[in-house]
Amino acid sequence: MKIALATLNGTTVTAHFGRTKGFIVVDVEDGVETAREFREVGPGGHGNHEDPGYNPRHNDLIGTIQDCDVVIAGGMGFPIQEHAEGAGLQVVLTGTQSIDDAVTQYVTGTLDHEPDRAHEHGSGHNH
Repeated sequence: MKIALATLNGTTVTAHFGRTKGFIVVDVEDGVETAREFREVGPGGHGNHEDPGYNPRHNDLIGTIQDCDVVIAGGMGFPIQEHAEGAGLQVVLTGTQSIDDAVTQYVTGTLDHEPDRAHEHGSGHNH
């Protein structure tokens, strides 16, 4: 199993999936971490925030972790959540900030998924 955790600094889970710089990808076999790597998000820019449809940034984000089984973030917009789930990723939104804690909690089944951390795309922004 591969777990991707959105991060800006490599140690904490970022609160905004769409603005992440990369992912810590953790390989887990039989409940034990066997490998860990940092993957930088590919090129593509942020797309047009006025357009609720196609967003090349979403393709870059999901493409970076398309071989993973799970993605963990502090929050994400509904469009990218649908894109991730459509790509076969399990989405877990959590208030747990430490990457190490989030991995341990996920593997042991104690990481709480908080669906209210998903939001409308662009919420909090004045257009």
